[in-house]
Amino acid sequence: MKTPLGLRALRLVTRLRVVDVSNASYEMFKTIMASDDLTDQHWEATRLLVEGAWTQNIEDSPPPLGEPTEILKFLDYHLGLQGAGEDHGSSITLAMDAILTNGRRYGDWAQPPPLIVECVGKFDCLSPSFIRGVRSALCPDNAFRLRGRVIGLIALISNQLFNSPTPVIEPEEMSEFSDHIAAYMIDHVHHEPQIWRRGLTIFLEMLHSPKWRDHIPTGFWSILAYCAEADEGQESFRWCLQNAIGLLEFTKGVAGGGGSKWWYCSLWIHYDKLDTVVRDKVERIAKEMLLGDGLSDLNLYLNLIGREVARTQTVVDELPNRDRMGEVGMKLRTRLINLEGNHHRLSLITGGR
Repeated sequence: MKTPLGLRALRLVTRLRVVDVSNASYEMFKTIMASDDLTDQHWEATRLLVEGAWTQNIEDSPPPLGEPTEILKFLDYHLGLQGAGEDHGSSITLAMDAILTNGRRYGDWAQPPPLIVECVGKFDCLSPSFIRGVRSALCPDNAFRLRGRVIGLIALISNQLFNSPTPVIEPEEMSEFSDHIAAYMIDHVHHEPQIWRRGLTIFLEMLHSPKWRDHIPTGFWSILAYCAEADEGQESFRWCLQNAIGLLEFTKGVAGGGGSKWWYCSLWIHYDKLDTVVRDKVERIAKEMLLGDGLSDLNLYLNLIGREVARTQTVVDELPNRDRMGEVGMKLRTRLINLEGNHHRLSLITGGR
């Protein structure tokens, strides 16, 4: 495969969009990637093999990924090149497809399987070259699909990235990086539920971090309109609710009032998870808003909670019979009851106005 003729043959074969070629491409890819002494021709071959293994025409039967060790090594190398000024966006996109959705482009999955999450967590994703590549690939002039896959990667490593004890990005670069994340989310947040979830994961880690909190762009706060989709098992989610009052004070300093508006919205959506002290504070604020010009915001919160009630009810109604009385069904019904309670409590305060 080292010769130009071998590469030409490989280029022709990997254009065949059939399952056997897909599986064989991935096996050959792993064999090449097992070497520690890869030449430029080896890397060119791996790019062809990644294309042969993961492409939109074989989404229904991508090769089973298993541990993504070789894909991560491939991604690390090409993100390094991307950060150095070479364009490898298509190869990075396909590698990220393998990790995030195992090649199924339209799979509505909040995150990859636990094995992949664990492997990514153990990989050195915070090296300077890796992060430079991530920043470069996320630039707004790059392809939508590439940027979306990079957002997925950032969500996977967000705890490491935003809570690293040592700086990963220079302070003067943090605002630009945050702006690029927000630009993607603001432009495309309405497309897919998985984008909401990944955006929320990133946002909550940034809000949790004293180093990143001040760099949250004004427009990014509106992601909290979808905060019912947040991962309740995420440590930063729990921390933010436990520190709800302190964050309310922080948001008063956010330009334009968007921080206060959307953080307060999230507290009503998750009202059932708040302790008594915070609930009393949240209710007092609502009553004060009624005396001013806050009725439109309160009605917005009611509509957002109502939307989530309707969505959750639909999910409950569509559950297969085998799941209705199981853990999944019980969890969904409990969430539905809590959301209805949150909506009712705010309705009592507004009095239907």
